[in-house]
Amino acid sequence: MKQYITLLLLFICCLAGTTAMAQTDNEKDRRENVESAKVAFLTDKMALTPDQAQKFWPVYKEFENKRREIYHSYKGSHRKKIEEMSDQEVKTMVEDLFVMKQKELNLEQEYAAKYQRVISTRQLAQLYKGEREFTKMLLKKLDHKPQHQ
Repeated sequence: MKQYITLLLLFICCLAGTTAMAQTDNEKDRRENVESAKVAFLTDKMALTPDQAQKFWPVYKEFENKRREIYHSYKGSHRKKIEEMSDQEVKTMVEDLFVMKQKELNLEQEYAAKYQRVISTRQLAQLYKGEREFTKMLLKKLDHKPQHQ
């Protein structure tokens, strides 16, 4: 429990620091702060041993990079606003969306197998649950962030 509280405080400090520095730091720094908080949060949620963490996080980062590539390739090919697209272009965009989602699913299945060489199936389930919880926490934090005008 003490470890969880420590990690939660680390997370809050990282987000507070991100909020305080939002105007002076670039997006990369903010993303790194969030990623650090995410690693701490998920490590705790999954109850990773130091040995597991050392082996797991490089594989997870590899997965995240490949997933980001999938998203960027989709976004890069569909920069027009929907209102400015022809019906055929919209149809192609929707079909490409399904292709992208299938690629992401295939990647998730591939990496689930890789993860289970390092962590248990229970820890894998905790990873997926923890990712959702972390995202909810970030969204909640953004909802309570004062709006600058």
